[in-house]
Amino acid sequence: MLIATEANRVRLTAIDASAKAEGLKLGMNLADARALVPQLQTGPSDPAGDRSGLERLADWCGRFSPWVATDGEDGLILEITGVPHLFGGEAAMQQKVQQAITALKLGCRLAIADTPAAAWAWARYAEGGILPPRARLDHLGGLPVPALRLAPELSDQLATLGLKTIADIAKLPRSPLARRFGLPLLNRLDALLGDRHEPISPRALPAPWRSRADLAEPILTRPAIDALLQQLLDALCALLEQEHLGARQLALHSYRVDGEVQTLTIGTAKANRNPKHLFRLFHDKLDTIEPGFGIETFLLEATATDPLSAEQAALDSHGQASSNGFPQLIDRLEARLGRHAVFRIIPLDNHCPERAVGRARPLARASAISTVSDDLRPIHLLAHPELADMAGDGSAFRWRRVLRPIRHCIGPERLSAEWWRNGMDVTYRDYFRIEDEQGHRYWLYRSGEGWFVHGFFA
Repeated sequence: MLIATEANRVRLTAIDASAKAEGLKLGMNLADARALVPQLQTGPSDPAGDRSGLERLADWCGRFSPWVATDGEDGLILEITGVPHLFGGEAAMQQKVQQAITALKLGCRLAIADTPAAAWAWARYAEGGILPPRARLDHLGGLPVPALRLAPELSDQLATLGLKTIADIAKLPRSPLARRFGLPLLNRLDALLGDRHEPISPRALPAPWRSRADLAEPILTRPAIDALLQQLLDALCALLEQEHLGARQLALHSYRVDGEVQTLTIGTAKANRNPKHLFRLFHDKLDTIEPGFGIETFLLEATATDPLSAEQAALDSHGQASSNGFPQLIDRLEARLGRHAVFRIIPLDNHCPERAVGRARPLARASAISTVSDDLRPIHLLAHPELADMAGDGSAFRWRRVLRPIRHCIGPERLSAEWWRNGMDVTYRDYFRIEDEQGHRYWLYRSGEGWFVHGFFA
């Protein structure tokens, strides 16, 4: 049993079937529970751990439905519209889900209904199972009032008035109910009976383009995973081709028999639906998959797509996109080095040199890049300008504890402050190109705060 301190009282927060048989109930004081069962063993509750476990289970249930949401502290809601036929019907799907969750050594009660509210009520206050389509009061009317999922104080208030079942409430006139108990009661009743839409917020929005493989026997080896991924990519790229689309981001979800879900993601610089190229991007990342006791389901999703015309997808004699050599090189570099390690430097419209360049995607459009200044700029800038000491006669400067005699000096070039930055910059900077006697060339500037080394020339 799990316990937690609530309002200076230690209460039971989780009990098992044997505890129920002994007469224990959720919320019971620990002292009362020990009076009934002296040998009771307890442990501290872990709400954060329970929440994390429920979210992992929700992710794992993505193998059954693309639309999964957590529900309270101990429930899940799956939107299965258009899904049961993949499992042989609603009854077969319910049985498969029941068996899979039981294999994880978890208890559950499942219900299938037209509305989330009806499924919630049928699973928690009835025997569970499949409710007939458009189930109304003849099926749900006998459930207790708490099955409406009302606030506890409102349920208690209704009970004191003798309204114990949903049918007792539904047969009363709506206007007096609304005046006395407010709209929440009627809204919950309408949601239960399908007269009010109740949205479901999934943990992750499902991708419209996907391919999946449910395996009769779990697989463990890398060759088997490679072969299966190639089949999934072929199927997904065929779907994208029908819609003249190419993938920009792909996610591969692997569902293990022990309930763990592992996800690999890749991205492309340009839309692509070449299965061989996409497989190469996944290839090295597949080494990170841990099969455990086996993987029984794979799901491949195109989480982002762009239009891809037939001309763009034309293949050369080697099966590669004839005009996509450079984008595919970018894809391979990003797959090996990381998406944020591959970029291009572009000039920006800023006076201040440290803000005059920025990073952009490797294939950023030229129209988004401003013109480069005609003034000579160093090839390397320091992350932050470093203070230097200039001799009074300008014959040398000291930087990083080394005195550097000056051979040549060109300047100054005045850069004014950016007034739109609310005076955050100094008023001006006078930049000089300086060469020392060793042939090293520096970019120094003078401001009201002194001399600074800002960069180096080749």
